Amino acid sequence: MTLAELITLSTDIHTQLYEHWAIFISLHLALLGGLFAFDIEIKTSFKWGFLFFYGLFASINLLISINLLNQIDMIAFDIKALGDQELANSHLAIYLLQQDLSYSKPILVVTHLMMGLMVFIGIFVPSKRLRTQ
Repeated sequence: MTLAELITLSTDIHTQLYEHWAIFISLHLALLGGLFAFDIEIKTSFKWGFLFFYGLFASINLLISINLLNQIDMIAFDIKALGDQELANSHLAIYLLQQDLSYSKPILVVTHLMMGLMVFIGIFVPSKRLRTQ
């Protein structure tokens, strides 16, 4: 592949990763807002079922995000393989090679676990209003 094709592919994959991240954040803002705003008495079996499906979809999102990060890493290796001659003329390629993605995967995992814990608390810990009744 040429440098231009690799940069285009890298940009497309970055866009997909940002879209997944935006969906993840938006979903959790809506979900947590709904959990903490409304005090609805729900059966425990429904709560566990909801938590199971939430965990399933959160796991799929995490695996897709990690896969996209791996693809970005591989594109960086391909860009490096092109040699210094093509890289000398592209500031964007040099920028893409300088990205350190080693911290990204642990951050994704920790963030997903924290959000899962917040959803668990939102589902199973009753609000003050329900505890005082």
